[in-house]
Amino acid sequence: MRARERFDADYSKHFADLTALCRALGAGSSAEDIAQDALLHARERQDQLRDETKLNAWLRRIAARRTLEHLRRQRRRELEEPAQAFVPVDPSISIDVSAAITFLPERERQAVVLVYGLGYEQEEAASVMDVTRGTVATLLHRARRHLAERLSGYAPDRD
Repeated sequence: MRARERFDADYSKHFADLTALCRALGAGSSAEDIAQDALLHARERQDQLRDETKLNAWLRRIAARRTLEHLRRQRRRELEEPAQAFVPVDPSISIDVSAAITFLPERERQAVVLVYGLGYEQEEAASVMDVTRGTVATLLHRARRHLAERLSGYAPDRD
């Protein structure tokens, strides 16, 4: 099977993966449109991919860039609250970590969402963000520090 036929055969899988990525990065209701656009862009330029084994990482980079471009355009148009980020949180604790994550600087929020929210390895997140693994580790360290500062006032209810 040729590369384009494999790409088309795996379209649904790629679309679901990219939609989840875009949504996690804050695209909200635009996630499916951005994922579709990224897939069309990639299909048209598939000949630029030198190593077929890196298709998933390449698609994720395209989708992440398009999501970030969308969010920048959106922020310029309207001054609003930060985009919502998805990170699974233990519902048994009464602390809103997701809300705290939305106030992180953009790159820190992206790293947290990719690694802790979507379960990417740091190498995968680095590929999506187009940075080194060390940069992702640094961003995660800073994000944890910022979250600790922001959530330092949290104290569990005592009976």
